[in-house]
Amino acid sequence: MTYFQYSKNLLSSLLFIFPLFVLYEFIAYFKFYNSSYQIRNTADIIFRDIISVFTEQITLIYSVTILIIIISYLYFKSSEMKLFKFKIYYTILMYFEGFFYGILLVVFLNGFYFFNYINNIIFNNDYILSFYLCLGAGIFEELLFRLVLINLFIFIFKYILKDINYIVLLSMIVSSLLFSSFHYIGSLADNFTLYSFTIRFIAGIYLCILYYFRGIGISMFSHFVYDFLLITTPLL
Repeated sequence: MTYFQYSKNLLSSLLFIFPLFVLYEFIAYFKFYNSSYQIRNTADIIFRDIISVFTEQITLIYSVTILIIIISYLYFKSSEMKLFKFKIYYTILMYFEGFFYGILLVVFLNGFYFFNYINNIIFNNDYILSFYLCLGAGIFEELLFRLVLINLFIFIFKYILKDINYIVLLSMIVSSLLFSSFHYIGSLADNFTLYSFTIRFIAGIYLCILYYFRGIGISMFSHFVYDFLLITTPLL
């Protein structure tokens, strides 16, 4: 298996992003241990709200659900698992590749006004909180808008369109429109401007392309790097 095949593989992406997911939950636990509230990424909250419909034990069920999904995936892909070999060198390369694409997106949009979508007062030079929120955005927004929605729209549009290229393109566009709109909801929402909406739409298309051609792990880490650079650079 070549590096590009390995890095695009969903199992490789799960192994790649799992330490970051654990780190996200670890920071959440200790950062808000004695607090009466928790700051969570809005996409993360959406997943938790879905679970809350069925039970009040959100944290426990949430973790168990993710574990079940991973185990189920490994079970149904058991034939592939026999051929799969974890390669630490390739995994390290994936972090470098994701970091590169994140910087590339910053450079690509550098001529635009960067709309800082979270009030700097909240961060107050708190780099751990910045890291935590950006990590949550990278993981959960990519899960929702790339892994879930793109595949959902591809499934729906294949009954309407025949050309797979048009199906994928339309799925990316709709997903990116929703991704951009998503930043204007919730307690930390931005004030809507056409300019900021357009910038986020472009970023969404970029991340869709990354997801489709390089896999969910790469798009997650690139998203995290992009957000982290935007938020922390003004604080340096």
